[in-house]
Amino acid sequence: MKRTLLSITLISVFAALCSAQDDAAYMTAMKTVNPSLGAVRTAMTAKDNAAVAAEAKKLVDAFTTINAYWTAKKADDAIGFSATARDAAKALAAATDADAQTAAVTAMRGTCNQCHMAHRAGGGGQFTIK
Repeated sequence: MKRTLLSITLISVFAALCSAQDDAAYMTAMKTVNPSLGAVRTAMTAKDNAAVAAEAKKLVDAFTTINAYWTAKKADDAIGFSATARDAAKALAAATDADAQTAAVTAMRGTCNQCHMAHRAGGGGQFTIK
């Protein structure tokens, strides 16, 4: 009986710690998206394809983390949104002309807005996940 209780307690603590780490990784990834998109826009204006690709790779990493978070939460719509955004970031990294870069950024931002409408509450820097 004591072993069972101890096992349940340890599993619960471990699950809570893993969840907190997932939440922290998710929040870190989310906070990198806007600065990277800003850097992408600046690089696109300067026609600096190397900088666009470098920032796009950061976005791929961020959306990969975001996708893993929603996959763990089993939120099918958010999984789809984050996968689409990740794929758009991959397309952005590979794009070498302004039209393809603009299309990739547009696709990415559209999925961001849809996911935020479905899964974000609050405002003014005090956002919560629904």
